[in-house]
Amino acid sequence: MSDKTGWRFMAAVHGIDKALWQQYGYYTPGEAMPPQSEQDLFWNQCQHQTWYFIPWHRGYVWSIEGLVREEIIKQGGPADWAMPYWNYSDSQNPQARMLPPAFASKTLPDNSPNPLYVAQRYGLGTVPIVLPAKDVTLEALLQPRFTGTGAGALSGFGGLKTGFSHSGQVSGRLENHPHNIVHVDVGGEAANGDPGLMSDPDTAGLDPIFWLHHANIDRLWSVWTRNPNHQNPTDPAWLNGPMDRKFVVPTVDGTNYFYTPAEMLDSTAAPLNYIYDEEQSSADTVMMVAAKAAPQAGVEGKAMADGKKAELVGANASTIKLVGAGAKTSVKLDQALGNQMAQGFKAMRGFATSTTPPADGAPKPADQVLLNLENIRADKDAAVVDVYVNLPAGENPEDRLDLLAGTIGFFGVRKASLPDQPHGGMGISEVFDITRIVECLEASGALSTDNLNIDLIPRKAVSEDAGITVERISIYRQEQ
Repeated sequence: MSDKTGWRFMAAVHGIDKALWQQYGYYTPGEAMPPQSEQDLFWNQCQHQTWYFIPWHRGYVWSIEGLVREEIIKQGGPADWAMPYWNYSDSQNPQARMLPPAFASKTLPDNSPNPLYVAQRYGLGTVPIVLPAKDVTLEALLQPRFTGTGAGALSGFGGLKTGFSHSGQVSGRLENHPHNIVHVDVGGEAANGDPGLMSDPDTAGLDPIFWLHHANIDRLWSVWTRNPNHQNPTDPAWLNGPMDRKFVVPTVDGTNYFYTPAEMLDSTAAPLNYIYDEEQSSADTVMMVAAKAAPQAGVEGKAMADGKKAELVGANASTIKLVGAGAKTSVKLDQALGNQMAQGFKAMRGFATSTTPPADGAPKPADQVLLNLENIRADKDAAVVDVYVNLPAGENPEDRLDLLAGTIGFFGVRKASLPDQPHGGMGISEVFDITRIVECLEASGALSTDNLNIDLIPRKAVSEDAGITVERISIYRQEQ
């Protein structure tokens, strides 16, 4: 634990909970620990639910890559070794969603223990672990803005503007999907309810597959930036990093490397010096796959309104407790605002199908409709919950993916729910664009301007002690 270049020290840079580490056998009370000043400087840095999520993790993966490479060289391996990535979204590879074999086998070819194997990967109960196809789609790449525009609105590709955020509130679209969901799909939970290592930020860095997952998330940032219409933030508050705590990782020689998001922008420049082998050749293909997937559900396929605030249209009446096979609620809408939304869709549909252009030109674009799940709290991570809009009673959810608003992977919810965290235990919130769903409901005559029904359906029955609640579910609209 006291070696700054060691595996456990680096895992603690992401997050550490000594009770959990002791439970899993990674920490023994009384063992030698680094000085408290070093723990305070390095440990518990991971940036989540923040616009720093992507650049912080780039520096973190770069650091462990250098440490592992140095050890490989010492053992006679290649001097140009680089961190591999797990491209689980590769639709051309039928095994892409399967946990890489090097991590799934308990032993090496000589029958010695495989150090890449982790017993606490409970996943979804399949052996080997196979990620569901809908969990690794790439709609996040269609987000036109890096940062969201405020309360009730979409969070953008990279997340909302925050300070240093070890357990924030609203995830960016890439962080939500596929990042959070893959964490939980791999970690899962044991039969007794204990989360796997990958399911909790305070243990995730202990699992070697963490690094391949985050190398892929980093690659997707590179793919997103290849679209000339996508721009990283130019705000000094993002470029220079948070004022309240600096990002720092150890280097091969044990020195401290402090870094900012600005220094993480160009992976081909020093000190990073890398490029992904599929970054250029597959960028266009990846974007096409993401665009093709977008109509299947309520995803953010339309341009986000630039700088316009979202307006509350309605909310449900009380806090929801999620236990067992799921929960449902009704979001009561302000009737006047609900009518305005419906009329906007009707006007756009009439314009699109008319053979005679209206004298006053094209109608105003219909509003974006945004579903907010506010202050989600939990005593445990590891749940995966699908959120549906107006799912007909008795229908199989898997047959109605057109009504799927989005999926929440409970990764970091436990920590964000603790009262001693910076946000005072407010939990996390999620925002989904359900414009396409509402538009289709209106066109089919199935849209009520009085209310929308929301179903929360967990992939696995939720136990009482998971303590999952949603304080409020609300609907916002935002002008295009």
